[in-house]
Amino acid sequence: MVSKNLYKRIENKFNLLGYTINPLVFIYMRLVSSIILFILLLFIPYGYIVSPIVTFIYYFAIEYFVLNCSIKSRKSELEYDALEYFPIFLLSLNGERNIRKALVLSCNSVDNSLSNEFKRVLYDEKIGKSLDESLMLLKSRIPSEFITNIIVSIIEANRMGNSISDSVNIQLKYIEDKKNKRVLAYYRSIPLKMAIISMLFVFAILCLMILCNV
Repeated sequence: MVSKNLYKRIENKFNLLGYTINPLVFIYMRLVSSIILFILLLFIPYGYIVSPIVTFIYYFAIEYFVLNCSIKSRKSELEYDALEYFPIFLLSLNGERNIRKALVLSCNSVDNSLSNEFKRVLYDEKIGKSLDESLMLLKSRIPSEFITNIIVSIIEANRMGNSISDSVNIQLKYIEDKKNKRVLAYYRSIPLKMAIISMLFVFAILCLMILCNV
């Protein structure tokens, strides 16, 4: 029997990944693979000690590496795509003054993961959902708070007809700043990484010289 909290947590994570997979598939696969791992490790030396420790780590780590890390990667990808998609959307909106038509034009002009999500919105609307309902479903699939803020602004604009240019541009600025900080942090870390590699290289050479002289 699977607890409701566990089921809901895994379901939300799959939703943020854009998947419609039944959470029970992951839950039971993790459980079965953990049992198999536990049994196999019993046959190695000191298996009765190693097996429960490794299995415990594996059981909880697999959710982090398979789901959490994938969500983090998808968040970065969608935020990068937002810098391409939403400026086109704003231009289309200024020309059309219609949310749906602006989404159609933007999806036809931009081909990336975020654009595919909005194509799914248009498809959901086509099969009977309202645009607001389709956008709310999109909001539940997006792991980025900046993009969800933009989606909320689009929903409000669709309901009340107000301008969203300023609110969208503010969120895009946050995304751009976040991207620049990430790039800056990466380049700042290069000297440290090079220093560590150099130290390891020198250490390896010294070890080799000592071994050759023994």
